[in-house]
Amino acid sequence: MKILVIEDEKDVRLNILEILASGGFDSLNADNGMTGIQLAKERSPDLILCDIKMPDFDGYNVLEALRQDPSTAMIPFIFLTAKADKADMRQGMNLGADDYLTKPFRRVELLETIAARLKRHSAQLEIQRKVDELQSINSQKNDLLNTITHDLRAPLTTIKVALQLMDAMPDNRRQYIDIALNACDQGDELIQNLLDLYQLESGEALAPPEPLNLRELLRKTTDAFQVRTRDCQQLLKVNLPETLPVIVADGVSLRRILVELLNNACKYTQSGGEICLKVREGLSENQTPLLQFTIANQSEIPTKNLPHIFDKFYRVPGSDRWQKGGTGLGLALVKKLVEQLQGSIIVKSQTGWTTFVIELPYETL
Repeated sequence: MKILVIEDEKDVRLNILEILASGGFDSLNADNGMTGIQLAKERSPDLILCDIKMPDFDGYNVLEALRQDPSTAMIPFIFLTAKADKADMRQGMNLGADDYLTKPFRRVELLETIAARLKRHSAQLEIQRKVDELQSINSQKNDLLNTITHDLRAPLTTIKVALQLMDAMPDNRRQYIDIALNACDQGDELIQNLLDLYQLESGEALAPPEPLNLRELLRKTTDAFQVRTRDCQQLLKVNLPETLPVIVADGVSLRRILVELLNNACKYTQSGGEICLKVREGLSENQTPLLQFTIANQSEIPTKNLPHIFDKFYRVPGSDRWQKGGTGLGLALVKKLVEQLQGSIIVKSQTGWTTFVIELPYETL
């Protein structure tokens, strides 16, 4: 703890510094008010002891100047004075003094006053921290509610318009049915992702661990995307080792991770581009067995956008090449799922490619 002493009488100042040193405090000192203010702003002490009666710039002026500066306004401030009538005390408290100590004082009196003030200040800071935290949570909840409302209203609006056009132009009925069904899927995806994120953030797994044939899970997952990539004239390359273990894992979460990442890869890769899925076995630094999944696609995310891609509802502007839409929750969900499985995920985007690398520890039967 660092305490600033502002006292114009040298003997008194040195005595206070000696007491502070004996109490285990570091100290700064100034022999006038202006120097004290400068030290307070430069060194940010944990507490200030200040004499009132000083020439040119007294303790009241010092306190007023410090309370007007945001960088020093919250520093606990104790007045030291030979006078202690009620008028002096009231003036000091009105200016924002935290305490008042009358000279001469005993060593124990000074140290106890400092300790009490620091303890109270620490409690005030903790209360303020909690208030700020609650305000931040409330702000996030409001932002989340506004975003959810907007994103749920969008597919409903699309469905309404499609139904109106279907009635006005029955010859195009099939086209408008497809538009409405696609909007229904978007709304359903948003609701499911929100439910899954809530479940994960509550510490619940999507499914219990069970024996999992990894090769079969990968085959079923990639078969569906082989059809989709062919339709979009994309090339999906799957690189698997000759053998893969039967593991004990949450298969629902693992498949969800792969589907979300492959879905993004398809959505953001142009016609003629490549998408690559590679799976490898390995060991962590403490020799725990790992599965490494690498999903890369020919599409680059701007550097300025990379830090935000795991944020809820974040979408890279102008990147949806196929105009498929989305909830903006997919990658936030992937990150939560990876964390739930005690794994890690990193992303890099350069030289025309975006690559996600996931490492998941696993247990075998």
